[in-house]
Amino acid sequence: MPRPHWSVLVFGDSWAEYMYPTWAQVLGRRLGATVHSFAQAGSMCADLRSQAQRAITSPQVSKAPGGLLPAETLVVVHTCGNDFIMKMAEAFMGGGLGSMFGGGNISGMATPEMLQPNPGVREVVVIKEFLETMHRAGARNFLVSGVPIFLDMPVFNMAMPVITAMVNSGKLEALGVSPGDPPRLAVEVQAIALHDLWEEMVQEFNGKHSESTCVFFDEVAALERLRLSFGPAVFDRSMWDFSMFHPTAWGHEQLAIEAHKVSTEKFPGLREPSPTTPPTSAPATSSPTFSAASGYSASSGTSEVKADGAKKMTVHIRNVKGDVAFEVLCDPSWTTSRFREKALEKAPSGFADSGCVCVFAMKGKFLAESQTETLEQMGVQDGTQLIAVVKSLPQQCWRFLGTQTSIHQSPNSRELLNHYQPFAAI
Repeated sequence: MPRPHWSVLVFGDSWAEYMYPTWAQVLGRRLGATVHSFAQAGSMCADLRSQAQRAITSPQVSKAPGGLLPAETLVVVHTCGNDFIMKMAEAFMGGGLGSMFGGGNISGMATPEMLQPNPGVREVVVIKEFLETMHRAGARNFLVSGVPIFLDMPVFNMAMPVITAMVNSGKLEALGVSPGDPPRLAVEVQAIALHDLWEEMVQEFNGKHSESTCVFFDEVAALERLRLSFGPAVFDRSMWDFSMFHPTAWGHEQLAIEAHKVSTEKFPGLREPSPTTPPTSAPATSSPTFSAASGYSASSGTSEVKADGAKKMTVHIRNVKGDVAFEVLCDPSWTTSRFREKALEKAPSGFADSGCVCVFAMKGKFLAESQTETLEQMGVQDGTQLIAVVKSLPQQCWRFLGTQTSIHQSPNSRELLNHYQPFAAI
């Protein structure tokens, strides 16, 4: 349905402004709206400040009486891609670059910020400032894209040798990723951390501005859906251009379709009229409710108190892909090991295969496998979301299971496997 009275303002980097129309610009076309792009290829997150000022002062952008942006304005922002490329590029310098060709000294190089715990914190501060600036200018509809940390993107094939070297040299222990772990695991943990940080930012903005609608566009999930829909062969051949990082024109069209679905579902002024309204029934009071944003059951936010007076808290768990989610009612004084036991009792059937071990990540870092440190001391609170990551047991350093011995190095590996059979059966 055409919406000529709507304007789509586009901000960000080369995924928003390129040599051909990007998904954000195609989205505006699909909505039948007027599109104004203030994005710039090669820009960094900090450039959002100048882009916002250009939009606010532009005579081409429609203004409501009083000089503010009209309610029928959708702000679309895609940023931080170049910020994290620069951070990853640190791994290609010096020892990292040399290690790709059999030389260099990986042990002497610093761990790039992108591969340190809780990435993206500084960038989120800038995006929050940008959203507030556009809100003061009158904007009330915001579509914020995630960062495209997508492991099936060709450019990551170049980074994997360096990341592998960093994993095997113990450079990523701060993430809980140990020698022998697959290098993809390190990137997956960071991608999850960024996803959760962006989602938290959007939820915080909505809580602060009830008259506005800010929506998180999970670009990585959209790419995963497209790859599954078209098949790896077609998707991998058609999605990426010569840069190995940017979508082709066809790729942007497909992402625009995904963004269009999200926009017409989430923004009240953009919703497509339904031909019929299906009857609704009152939800059963005993059924759990689920968050559309995160997929896990919604918590009341109030910790349960046991008969002996001790408090319990609800922790939300989901897997890396986000297609499995459940809750665990636990005690803040539990260790990670005790929590794992309870989590596995609550996990759906087939959550993990035999021969694997399950660990939990929070904000880009795995929970410590301490015999004394409690969940509360590690920062887990009521309503916290943890990511369950299933590791292959033969590659797993036994540090997570209370010993420093690797199963590959132990002469009694079968005895070790039998001893930790409860974990292997996760």
